[in-house]
Amino acid sequence: MSILFLSLALLPLTGTARTIADFFASEPGNIFPLLTRTNRLDMVDYHKSGQTVAIANNLTGESRLLELDSTYIKVQTSGAKMVEMLMRTAGKDTVITVIETVMTPVPDSRLTQWNVHWQRFTSDRLFAMPAIDDFIVKKMPQQLRADLQDAMIFPLIRLTFTGEKHDTIEASHGLEQFLASNEYQRFAAYLKPSLKYRFNGLKIKPVK
Repeated sequence: MSILFLSLALLPLTGTARTIADFFASEPGNIFPLLTRTNRLDMVDYHKSGQTVAIANNLTGESRLLELDSTYIKVQTSGAKMVEMLMRTAGKDTVITVIETVMTPVPDSRLTQWNVHWQRFTSDRLFAMPAIDDFIVKKMPQQLRADLQDAMIFPLIRLTFTGEKHDTIEASHGLEQFLASNEYQRFAAYLKPSLKYRFNGLKIKPVK
């Protein structure tokens, strides 16, 4: 009988739908090493009360929760880093897609995906991070393409969630910020300003 009462008492807890704020609080420190669980809970509480309050992080800098709804959160963890997280459903799975953007000072992002236990999906087939070549239109002259590849020693690509439901990912390059103005103008006419991606189950595919 005691076991039955205990099981009934637990039903509301196990049946409660989880929000992105819950996963923000439970993240074990791979994504938010500068923020304790208490820090994160305080940030959520402040946001729910209509306040955007700077929280002191573990490096004595400031962190701010900028946006929050039931499935999406955007946090400025420091002056040099922004994190966006989206909770979504892929089949029977709940997936947390995370975009971390570092200001270098040209923004550069990485994308990872996790299950509800904060175990990472590691297959490269789920998402291919765009390269500078993906932004180049086919008609760019071969020599100009080679010049751009020489000038851009390493790609700096920014990712961000877009759309009313944050269900699209936009990728943009930082060439205009990275290159000198006269150098950038040589390539500008042959560059796509951005690329779009959509979710397809666990996969994230380019919009053609």
